[in-house]
Amino acid sequence: MGKTDILRTPLYQTHIHLGARMIEFHGWEMPVEYSGTMKEHKAVRESAGLFDVSHMIKLKVKGESSLEFLQSISTNDISKLNNNGMKYSIVCRDDGTIVDDIVMIRKEKHFFLISNTSRKEILMNWLDKHTEKGVEIQDVTSDIAALALQGPDSDKIISGISGKIDNIRFWSGGKRKIAGIDTYITRSGYTGEDGFEIYCKSQDTEQLWQSIMDAGDIEPAGLGARDTLRLEMGYILSGMDITDENNPLEAGLEWAVQWRKDFIGKDALLKIKKEGVKRKLVGIKLDRGIPRHGYDLVGSNNEKIGSVTSGNISPTLGIGIGLGYVKPEYAFIDTKIGVLIRNKIYYGMVVNTPFLEARK
Repeated sequence: MGKTDILRTPLYQTHIHLGARMIEFHGWEMPVEYSGTMKEHKAVRESAGLFDVSHMIKLKVKGESSLEFLQSISTNDISKLNNNGMKYSIVCRDDGTIVDDIVMIRKEKHFFLISNTSRKEILMNWLDKHTEKGVEIQDVTSDIAALALQGPDSDKIISGISGKIDNIRFWSGGKRKIAGIDTYITRSGYTGEDGFEIYCKSQDTEQLWQSIMDAGDIEPAGLGARDTLRLEMGYILSGMDITDENNPLEAGLEWAVQWRKDFIGKDALLKIKKEGVKRKLVGIKLDRGIPRHGYDLVGSNNEKIGSVTSGNISPTLGIGIGLGYVKPEYAFIDTKIGVLIRNKIYYGMVVNTPFLEARK
């Protein structure tokens, strides 16, 4: 993709005006930080931060067979979702490997899907290949923008400009006017804090952003803080922690697999479940050093036992944390583990995730 082909969200000029450091992110020019990742991370943990997440892929799936179609291509069960209910799910191939993870929202006349921009082509090709008669998939990414307001003050801030939102429970949504703008709000996010993901027409995005920013003590936050926040919670990132080579069982995602229904890849996953996985995704905490994507993980005899998929310094804990796949015998909590960093081994241990306790 050339420079002229790069995509920009409706808030590009706003980010420039705020002095954001912009980077290319899977075909989009996105803010990685404004005032600094540490400051933005702290704001989300202690008060509130506002993210532009308009780059996320947004699809409408409609038609008389849309429910049956989504049930067949995803591991979770959405058959009993009420209107405005949400479910996280995995899309698998026949051999059980992961195409992508998705979020599905049930609306009155269609389903709304949110997925990762890094996997768009792979996911869309898979969906197109399996689309049935009576199903229509519409890509509305450019028509609908998305903001994420995250942090312990987010409820108070949104309530002040949209009215009470007590009836929007965790992992559900609803239509609301925010400062007079028509939006669809879900109580969800990728940080471990209470928060909301807010969808609006692209032409309303700048006004919506400013209305929210004016409503409280809010820090604009970029991709850097989004990554450290999700990592502290042990949330996986598609394209890093799950790829074409992984399956939901080794990635610790069996909670999103409903065995009582049929879906593509079920037979393969049942076989893997019976035989046992060959590796497991674990949380890693180091005494010194910072684990990074691709670093080797080593066991007690310094033999390679896996590799880091995500890693960084935890702004809250002040130590290096990460996720990585290891052989099953090394996946037990408190197992000593080493990370090979520039030809030197830094030791730590396997720990439970989240690294921080979730706050909702």
